[in-house]
Amino acid sequence: MNIRLKPKLELLTKPVVADGITDEDLWRAFQNGEDAAYTMLYGRYSDRVYSYLKLLMSETPRFIDDLFQDAWLNLFRSRHNFQADTPGAFAAFLFRLAHNMAVSQLRKKKAISIEDLNVDTDLIEGFTTPAIQEAFDQPNSEAIMAHVMRSVGRLPILLREVFILSEFNGLGLDQIAETLGVSKQNVKVRLFRARREIREGLAHDFDISGIADAA
Repeated sequence: MNIRLKPKLELLTKPVVADGITDEDLWRAFQNGEDAAYTMLYGRYSDRVYSYLKLLMSETPRFIDDLFQDAWLNLFRSRHNFQADTPGAFAAFLFRLAHNMAVSQLRKKKAISIEDLNVDTDLIEGFTTPAIQEAFDQPNSEAIMAHVMRSVGRLPILLREVFILSEFNGLGLDQIAETLGVSKQNVKVRLFRARREIREGLAHDFDISGIADAA
């Protein structure tokens, strides 16, 4: 099994469904003995998982390659233990593997406190915010994206993670909640706060009236 240990960083890669073959179809094929299906899943998700770990582990980057390799090895070993029965289940499971190992490493290094955020859920009653990247078809979008990436790296880790999973990996609220082992409402609160901090930073440095209106 040849696994590339350090894939190219492409943050906005979206899931690919080739010829109607879903991730879950490939996982079931892999469970039935088709190792090529595992290789295809790796091709779809390697850049995304590496990017996720690169952002999440920005304070301790030396562990990224080992965590990346371990995530894929653990996925391989889960061949007969995980059933991908619903759309999106594979992505949630894969990122949960990466998340659990990253959090374990961060705990060892005491890089974070894994206490839940104390937030007022009333702040987000009825609040919905489109993904920021949907509004990036604007002048100077590259400069805005570069600013967003710097801002993401400065977010508290609990906010940073939900933002990465939502905006860069396309996971829905239910998938993120499953990945992180928290409630959907908790995910909404974290994502609201992350997006608010990103927007406030953008508003300080750019004219983002178009983005603000879209949000």
